[in-house]
Amino acid sequence: MDDIDLKMIELLQDDGTLTNAEIARRLGISDATVRRRRARLREEDVMRVVAVADPFKLGFNIIAIIGVQVAKNGLRDVEQALMTMPEVRFLGVTLGTYDLMLEAWFRSSDELLHFVTVTLVGIEGIERTESFQIMRLSKYTYDWGQPIAIRQALMGDRSM
Repeated sequence: MDDIDLKMIELLQDDGTLTNAEIARRLGISDATVRRRRARLREEDVMRVVAVADPFKLGFNIIAIIGVQVAKNGLRDVEQALMTMPEVRFLGVTLGTYDLMLEAWFRSSDELLHFVTVTLVGIEGIERTESFQIMRLSKYTYDWGQPIAIRQALMGDRSM
């Protein structure tokens, strides 16, 4: 990773539809260089260019953050089960009160209720859950680390 890679990522975070030619023009490099670097960044799973939709505008009127406590030695099995569920949009292993935190989207409060009282209860190893319903998205972004934190993370800069 170098400064050109970081600048390409930053440009694509602002507008994922930019062509290689436009990125090349903005960075003062060749189209071929952009094409090679863009392909490498995707192949190495450094980045993906995707459409980010507003769940409320897609009809998912209920967004919940759910903390999950798991029985001893059951973390991997519960994690695997949750990863297969289409309602689960984000899942992370955590430290603290909960072993897992997930974000899930639902079209109605009945769907959320069913998910918590039937679906999650049916997963062996889950001991306890706590749900938090998101009433309004105050900030919703996928420009993670742009640009300072990306540089720190990828270049090993710990000065800030």
